Amino acid sequence: MRYLVTGGAGFIGAYVTRLLVQGKKEVVIYDYDIDPRREILEKIIGKEQIASVRMIRGDITDLTHLIRTAQEFHITKIVHLAALLSRASSENPSLAVRTNCDGTANIFEIARILRLEKVVYASSNTVFGTADMYEKEYIPNDAPHYPLSVYGACKSFNERLAGYYFSEYGVDSVGLRFPVVYGVGHREGAASSILTEELMVKPALRKPGKVPYSGNEILNWLYVEDAARGVVMASQKTRTKTRAFNIGGEICTVAAAVEVVKKLIPGADLTFSPKQIEFTGKFETARIREEIGYQPQWTLERGIKQVIDAVRNR
Repeated sequence: MRYLVTGGAGFIGAYVTRLLVQGKKEVVIYDYDIDPRREILEKIIGKEQIASVRMIRGDITDLTHLIRTAQEFHITKIVHLAALLSRASSENPSLAVRTNCDGTANIFEIARILRLEKVVYASSNTVFGTADMYEKEYIPNDAPHYPLSVYGACKSFNERLAGYYFSEYGVDSVGLRFPVVYGVGHREGAASSILTEELMVKPALRKPGKVPYSGNEILNWLYVEDAARGVVMASQKTRTKTRAFNIGGEICTVAAAVEVVKKLIPGADLTFSPKQIEFTGKFETARIREEIGYQPQWTLERGIKQVIDAVRNR
């Protein structure tokens, strides 16, 4: 069994690769930014373990290169994590569509042409709208999509595209709707990375942090190792009844997370942004628990402590 991990040099991708290597799976990383991330990859995956991982530099929109790579290495499963992140997508919508939509379409085409066993791809809870758009407190897994961003719209389209490839060609795929993913080795440019930097990294270095929220927002805090474990578990399930899943960790307000940091770092200098962002982190996750067996293992306090310790050790 051989995996192709697109975006494998990224934040979640590095942890997915580590889990796969630990499980004795052969892994090929396909990423545009391998060299700048090599040192972080070695720290996350391990210098000895990373020697077994093949690394291919490539663009996710290059279908020919992707097919050639998949054929050369006899790929049987794909974990698709390559994407233009939320802030960059808003700044360049046309590039976001090419990268996030055309790139994902390429992955489904490869799976169709080569008859691959499984595709697991990154969706996002940004496919949903604000809490006032839904009747239930916890947004159901099958709730309608009302994306408010270019990034969310691209992810919503990808879920529809996945459904088409499944019904028309039998391409077996699973989408995971990631919430705020934080942890050691976070990648710059993502909204969650800004939060991690201000809320956890700067206090660990005894620097003041400005949290980009008012404090009242309710977030779903998913530690990166839980996110990676969910991906690997999904890749090992065939033809689940549900095609895309809400996945999450601990649910609490940003203010509560600040209190956790202050408990771990007495005297931490943290301030809030005056602007409140309207959305919810409350999502129903029974489907992924029942069909894939996933449940989060990391509490928010344990995850934040892991980040703080890593920063101090560094």
